[in-house]
Amino acid sequence: MNLPRLILADEHRSGKVPSGVLIASALKELGYKIKLFVGNADELTIRSLQVICNQPVTLLDPTLCGGQANLRWLFESAASPDCINLVLANLGGRILEDAPFKVPKECALLSDWLNCDVVPIIYSDASSTLTVRSVAAVIRQIEDGGKPVRAILFRAILNNREYELVDREARRIFTAFSVGSMPRVVERDSPSLLQLCSDSAAQVALPVRSAAKQLVSMNQMVNWALFSAMAQAAPVWPRQPRLCDAITDSGKVNIAVVKHPVLSISGDGTEHLLRVLGCNVVDIPLVGSITHSVPIHGVYLPHGLAYIALPKFFSNIYLKTMLARGSTGGAFLFAEGGSSAVLGDRIILPEGQGEGRGFGILPFNSIYKRATFGSIKKLEASKRKDNPLLTGSRERVMGYASDSYSMVASEEEDECWTTVDALDHKKTSRDGWSKDRILAASMRVEPWSAPDLFRRWLEG
Repeated sequence: MNLPRLILADEHRSGKVPSGVLIASALKELGYKIKLFVGNADELTIRSLQVICNQPVTLLDPTLCGGQANLRWLFESAASPDCINLVLANLGGRILEDAPFKVPKECALLSDWLNCDVVPIIYSDASSTLTVRSVAAVIRQIEDGGKPVRAILFRAILNNREYELVDREARRIFTAFSVGSMPRVVERDSPSLLQLCSDSAAQVALPVRSAAKQLVSMNQMVNWALFSAMAQAAPVWPRQPRLCDAITDSGKVNIAVVKHPVLSISGDGTEHLLRVLGCNVVDIPLVGSITHSVPIHGVYLPHGLAYIALPKFFSNIYLKTMLARGSTGGAFLFAEGGSSAVLGDRIILPEGQGEGRGFGILPFNSIYKRATFGSIKKLEASKRKDNPLLTGSRERVMGYASDSYSMVASEEEDECWTTVDALDHKKTSRDGWSKDRILAASMRVEPWSAPDLFRRWLEG
């Protein structure tokens, strides 16, 4: 099957809007149809794309997916043959100007597992010699673990003369060609995650949208047609084998997914798995009218900064009724990350904003801190006590946690999972509270790392 695909790997600069976000917005402005993926657990980039491009985003992290087969199945389930399937990845960066450039292994893995081109986007705000040295380090590291690098894009170029120097020097050494340059004038400071989850998110994103429009208007600075051409040149995609069967009588299983901007920061990957397993996904807006007329067999509360909209959970009579029915333990009920607080007891709000209360379905308290950038830790969870997802001693599920949210026992140590760091496997802590088919976890769970276990839980 034909799945046009391309990876944009962005050099990281703290506090700056990633180039991939500007490029995605510019491509939409030019009329290209795109499907958006983020290749690492980066909530700020995910939310930025959702707001600025006004469309869903899927997290496609090689570590969290737990393997090539899982990631390729997720990509196939979420990608579209009619779009440029654009994956934004983290290229890493330099701590100091003259320090070695370190590319995360996920970047090369994405190129290898998706079998497509990766375009490194490299800052060129230093001398041309340092820029070319960075290009050399990046190309070497990506090609060591993935596919050859055929194109590069320069960012924060001071002027056309500087770009000509960098481009000429790069072409003298490398076979990769330049897609163009993004001038420093389109650089924008990144809004915070909190701002992008607020009611004024669209207004906050206006400077970024204007930068994308400005970039489009700069004739011949970027060869936009090359992005589409490289995506279309990706090899034919072989249909992936299913890693587990659909649920028996799955067409009769309706899972309610609670919808609100603050609950969208980890992407829509779990919803894709629900559909792949044959469930009907029923959107339940946290605010507004409910329009469906089907029976609900389970509820999913996605990860997010739920405390921002906490009063809305309690004013939504339909949601309160569903959670009350699910609290008996007979139905599928899953809350993860920042939304898990809703199922617990006491909720401590960030920055002295006071306290709130959850629905008291499970015996834990929740603590929110101000959402920060770069605080994500990838985890692997295993069984500690009985729970509906991990029932065997060798079963594992991947996920990530942030230091902006935590859960603590209200009475005793009753967590059902043990978690370790996914990279060095050092013991970190415990997580998760459960009752029958109900589960709440402070980590954002990646069900694509264990689709068969997720299926078993859904089937009950």
